[in-house]
Amino acid sequence: MSSDEIYSRIKKNKRHMGPIGHIVLWIIFFIFVLFLMGCGMFTYYAATSPHISYSTLSSDNSTTIYDKDGRVISRLGMQNRDYVKSRDIPENLKNAIISVEDRHFYTDKGIDPIRIMEAAVSNIFGGGGLQGGSTLTQQLVKLSVFSTKSSDQTLKRKAQEAWLAIQVDRNYSKQQILEFYINKVYMGNNSYGMQTASDVMFNKPLSELDLSQTALLAGLPQAPVSYNPVTNPEYARDRRNQVLDAMVKNKAISKAQAESAKKEYIEKGINKKRAESNPTQANEKYADGYISQVIQELQQKGYKLDAGNKVYTNLDMDMQKHMYKLANDSDNGLGFPNNDFQIGATVVDPNNGKVVAMLGGRKQNTLFGLNRAVQTTRSSGSTIKPLMDYGPAVEYLNYPTYETVKDTPYTYPGTNIKVENFDNKFDGNMTMQKALVESRNVPALRTLSAVGIGRATDFLSGLGMTFKKPLTLQNGLGAYVSTE
Repeated sequence: MSSDEIYSRIKKNKRHMGPIGHIVLWIIFFIFVLFLMGCGMFTYYAATSPHISYSTLSSDNSTTIYDKDGRVISRLGMQNRDYVKSRDIPENLKNAIISVEDRHFYTDKGIDPIRIMEAAVSNIFGGGGLQGGSTLTQQLVKLSVFSTKSSDQTLKRKAQEAWLAIQVDRNYSKQQILEFYINKVYMGNNSYGMQTASDVMFNKPLSELDLSQTALLAGLPQAPVSYNPVTNPEYARDRRNQVLDAMVKNKAISKAQAESAKKEYIEKGINKKRAESNPTQANEKYADGYISQVIQELQQKGYKLDAGNKVYTNLDMDMQKHMYKLANDSDNGLGFPNNDFQIGATVVDPNNGKVVAMLGGRKQNTLFGLNRAVQTTRSSGSTIKPLMDYGPAVEYLNYPTYETVKDTPYTYPGTNIKVENFDNKFDGNMTMQKALVESRNVPALRTLSAVGIGRATDFLSGLGMTFKKPLTLQNGLGAYVSTE
């Protein structure tokens, strides 16, 4: 029955119904329209789904980043992975994964409508977003062609994920899908696939693991960092036991077997040194900040990091290494007060504006961590003075470096807020050069006041600096702008 027919019947029978009957019919009509809209939206999303192939499901393609001389500095998506065939995967591991991730794996058709409905109801009342309800096949699709970030779990992505999961289920056997998944999942410390994790952690193949160790690996993909048995043994033990209980519930093992495995020390057989290793290329250490910014720009432009692209940058590796050593070597002569003292730096070629080096911090142990060179959430401090105060004065007022500026008591116009210098002193008249060298606050603000906020803003704009909020006189001592 079409929506027009339903609407026609509502009008025809209107005089034979009471108010409640009218409301019920309108609700039915509304639900039917929503259903049609949902079907149409799903059909559109399905038609625009990305292509998925055997190559996509079984492996990854590295995006290679080059410096200005064409030398490889990083391979994004190149993963530490030892592929294992289905015939070499122990049944215990297959049962553990299915028990904890998707108990209906062997009978579903790529999606599980009941789980999806349960997850939808839970999300509606729990306010947790579009999460949950995914089968093992859907998880494989997500790992292969979509982002795993929570912010990317949109209605469109979930619809495409479900459609592709149905296609994968039609074109591949359950054993193949399970093989793809076991080799695809991220296991922490740059290790992909459970065979790789078994080698890194236990220094032996999957076939030689006992039940406790197998359950530990099966539970890792949900949160590889949180369930790391070396750094978080208690969480890892709880997760292993959760997997064992799921196996009992799924009748994959007996309760006695599970209880015996739970008694095993969680770190038994683990090579801690190997488990905590994080293999990577040497150049990535030096160019961490630069590479992380390249990654961000690639993602903003819609490029996938495992799409096999070649990215040519303006990075001067010699300069980058020099910057890194100045910031991190103990004999650099710069005299950093301690290891907590941080920096962010960007080097630009003044002849063409190309970014040739970038440093996101010092004494950092995390690869691709916080990049302070591009942060705009912290004040620039006095580094803004030559850019916002003195630069515009040279440009618009023709101030020479020996221009006399006053370092005398000063309050912000229209307020009773006094401005102090770092030494709480005033040195009277001095040259602009001396005021800049000594980073005096008052001369900087007096100079900015003479230039005007409007011209100072235009000057900064000419340097590529834009701001969300209008600048004020106070910004002459510090503005929220990155080194980039």
